[in-house]
Amino acid sequence: MADQPDGEQEVRIVTDVVDSLEALEDPAERAKRAGRLLAEWPPLGSRLRDIRQEAVVAMRAQNVRYRKIAEVLGISLARVQQIEAGERGRKPKVEG
Repeated sequence: MADQPDGEQEVRIVTDVVDSLEALEDPAERAKRAGRLLAEWPPLGSRLRDIRQEAVVAMRAQNVRYRKIAEVLGISLARVQQIEAGERGRKPKVEG
């Protein structure tokens, strides 16, 4: 697992945890554990955004160009600049 590229190991761990919750037969236990994870998710999401922003800022401090950062991260140049500035992405509006 350690040789998986680009954070795949971390993604797999989180996915495995969610899969294990879905597999729980007791609905009360499944709901309780899912609720606990949901309660922890907002602060974890904030920490992940901070980690990503600090990394982009560090790359810029090393004079890495925006285009190179965008290429490495697989995101747009504009998104790199937004992350560096601490701007959060906007969720698309759901029509309905």
